[in-house]
Amino acid sequence: MGIKIVGWLMVLALPLAAGAYLYMQEPEIAVTAAAVARGPVEQTVAAIASGTVMPARKSMVAAGGMGTIAAVYVAEGDQVQAGGLLVELDHAELDAQVTLAKANLKVGESRLEQARLAAAIYEEIAATRLSQTTAQWELAQSDYDRIKALSDKRAVSQSDFEKVEMALRVAREARAAATASQRENLVREEEIRSAVAAIEQLQAGVAVAEAARERAFVRAPFAGTVAKKLLDVGEAVAMGLPLLHLVQTSDCYIQVPFDEANAAEIALEQPVRITLDAYADTEFQGLVTYVSPAVSINPDLSRTLDLKVAITEGKEKFIAGMSADVTIIAQRKDNVILVPAESLIRDEYAYVLEGGRAVRREVKTGIGNWESQEILQGLREGETLITSVSVKGLEEGVKVRVVDELES
Repeated sequence: MGIKIVGWLMVLALPLAAGAYLYMQEPEIAVTAAAVARGPVEQTVAAIASGTVMPARKSMVAAGGMGTIAAVYVAEGDQVQAGGLLVELDHAELDAQVTLAKANLKVGESRLEQARLAAAIYEEIAATRLSQTTAQWELAQSDYDRIKALSDKRAVSQSDFEKVEMALRVAREARAAATASQRENLVREEEIRSAVAAIEQLQAGVAVAEAARERAFVRAPFAGTVAKKLLDVGEAVAMGLPLLHLVQTSDCYIQVPFDEANAAEIALEQPVRITLDAYADTEFQGLVTYVSPAVSINPDLSRTLDLKVAITEGKEKFIAGMSADVTIIAQRKDNVILVPAESLIRDEYAYVLEGGRAVRREVKTGIGNWESQEILQGLREGETLITSVSVKGLEEGVKVRVVDELES
């Protein structure tokens, strides 16, 4: 009996031993792994090319007229205030034109004063003359009335009546002439108005001459930095010819292109991460302040959406003309299940480690970026996830061994 039991045990042990042998002989695949964890995740949109740091304002400051440069008051790199004098053109001829215009104005003012004085004198003379002729007419009228009454009674001679009648007619005509002379004052008033209009015209002439001279003084249109000096003393300039390149660097922004395919994910006021080659280990923050209303068609026929990004920190480190890498944070979630993006295959499935073997899991993803991805379904916090999904031979059920780093 004992021999039979031993025999049966030997029969049962043989397959188990064979299985153990086969398991030990089954090849293992070395993989890297990470625990499924919780944390924050972001949906990001990266620009298709580096952006350019742009000055808040820039201007090719030009001459307002023709002439020769008499003086340049700034050098490259100088800070200037709005209205500050930058360049002065020769203005001797313009000075003479201003002097001539002011002299003509003085002549006009003198003529106006003469017209006013003449009008006042003529008005006084006319008033005196009218007063005198009115008194004479009233006296002649009184004499006429008295003599006519006597004449009606035949108490005076016909010749005496005719004398007072003639005197009354002369007085009446003199008064009429005096009244008419007052109308000449209207002409005098018109002469004054004409002189006033001439003054206005001459004042405008002075303003034009002074404005022409002022154009010989080239001033800063805004506070900024002289980036480039293009001409120097003694050189001739024409109207509109650039003299200096002026930039306002106190509030730079970034102009950057994004793929038109990302248009639906981009909006104003979205936060932005910015990196510069000059400060490779530093991330700067920004904000989308402008989204172009039209897609740009580039020479290579690619289509881009141009954005402007305000720099919200570290502005002093940005220099106009620098390149800047821009990433928009389109969405953010906290305390979600997330995995390295490299551990997912087409965002459809992943492999977890169970009992030393790879087990395939179908997954449903949420937001994410090229580093990490949110998992909505298919994985649990704490599970061991195989991250080296491109390793050769990885498939459902294969035996795996976790290593810190794969051999190259």
